[in-house]
Order: sequence, then structure tokens, then C-alpha cells
Amino acid sequence: MNSPIKIVLCGPPGSGKDTHAAVLSATFGIPSISMGGMLREEIVRQTADGATAASYMQKGEMVPQEIVDRLLKQKLASESCANGYILNGYTRAMHSLETYLAMDQPTHVIHLMLSDDDVQDRLKVRGRHDDQAHVIEVRLKRYHEDEVQVANYWKKDPSVHYAEIWTNRAPIEITKDIVDFMHGSLQK
Repeated sequence: MNSPIKIVLCGPPGSGKDTHAAVLSATFGIPSISMGGMLREEIVRQTADGATAASYMQKGEMVPQEIVDRLLKQKLASESCANGYILNGYTRAMHSLETYLAMDQPTHVIHLMLSDDDVQDRLKVRGRHDDQAHVIEVRLKRYHEDEVQVANYWKKDPSVHYAEIWTNRAPIEITKDIVDFMHGSLQK
């Protein structure tokens, strides 16, 4: 690999970010950094950060930024990210975007698209503790108020390869579109 591939995945809850991050990780041999996964790991390990994170996540609220920033900075500095990474669920608001840009710059941004109705249908079936109806509403509201603004920033950034991919289709079609986008952009 000539230069690191740094992918930012964004999209509403239930749009398949974890699933497609795993595919990209396997395809390009780079780690997937899921902020939700890192926070859940802290909860399982019963760290102080984990206890704080759990209290926010159960209400569908954002975990304090300093916790998330600290965990991300440690991960990006690790040897495992030397050839790149997939960042899943971090740049969800303009302030976290600014913090990330102070640490690094992506090469690719993939915005996974899904309607609100499809989000609600998927999350009701998924059944994680933070997938209760009132929490889903809070998360969708936050997505529309903050994450869409961040996605629009990436969309206008000429230094980043940007794609919007609808995820209300068969997983194999979505994967094909994502991999085709990545391979096409790496050949430019």
C-alpha cells in the first residue's frame, strides 16, 4: 500500500456502518475504529470512562467529548493505524470534526444513507440496549441536526473522495457499490 487509506464512515443509526466497516477492514487490511464499539468496550472493562459513557448512552445522549477524543487519539497513534483505518461514528458534529481534523485528515468519506422509517424498522429488530424507541428518536434528531451538516462539509471538500450510498438494498449490492467506489478512487 503506497499511502494510508483513511476512511470516515457516516450515516444514521442502523445504516450498516459496523457491517460495512468490517467489509472495508477485511478488503483493505486496515482496522475499523468504531467509537460506539470503543465505548462499549470501556463499559465492559468497567473503567471510569465506561461508567460515564453508559449513563449517557442509555439515554441516547452524546458521551462527553473529552472521553471520546482521548480514546480516539490513543487509537490513531497506535501502530495498528499506520497503514490507515476506518473511522466509524466519530465526526458526528462540527466540534468533533474540528477535533478530528486537528489529529488527522481522511482520504475517503462514505455517507451511508437510510430513510428515518427504515432506521426505525431496523433498530427495533436489532435490539441493543440503546435501541429503544425514545432513544432512537433522540439519535435520529441528532443525526439530522449535526451529522448531516458534517457530511455536507465532507461533500464540499475537494481533497476527500466522497460517496453517498443508499443502504436500503441487498447487502451484496451495497458492498459492491462501496468497494467499486474505493477501487475507482484509488486508481485516480
